[in-house]
Amino acid sequence: MMRLHIIVAALLLGHCAFAQKKAAVPASGGKQVTVKLKVPPVPPSTDEYLVAQLADAHWMSAQKLDAKIPAGADVALIGADPMSTGVTMYLRTKPGYKLPLHWHIHHETDTMLSGKGTFVVDGKKIPAMVGTFVVVPSRAKHEFSCDSGADCVLIVRRSGPTDYNWVAK
Repeated sequence: MMRLHIIVAALLLGHCAFAQKKAAVPASGGKQVTVKLKVPPVPPSTDEYLVAQLADAHWMSAQKLDAKIPAGADVALIGADPMSTGVTMYLRTKPGYKLPLHWHIHHETDTMLSGKGTFVVDGKKIPAMVGTFVVVPSRAKHEFSCDSGADCVLIVRRSGPTDYNWVAK
């Protein structure tokens, strides 16, 4: 796994050096231009030692993953698989929240950390409480509803890149 990190770092450094070299060539006006690139941080690897604490989570609106996700849900990245790019994240929803029917190309696992709710996977209702673990197979149509009374917090893990394919009812 460390080999992958080294390869990615080498590619990024090579790209930055190439961009700087190109920028150092005088433009038509004879001025030298410097280019500064901002590279987003690489998320922690889920293939290596990793500890996550819910109290330390950095929350953002789930709508940043897909604009069609209804307001009322937040996510916090825990880590990502460096090979598949599948993420592991916390999902927090308001009481009474409903994530509409959708499916993903890759399978997903969900573990309920707090609150109570209901998963529906391919038409089967699954009551969810603290400790409930659900495997959602690839392309299985599923939805989640958080009961009223308390926020719901889950750990969601994807086996590949995040995608949302919404199903009209």
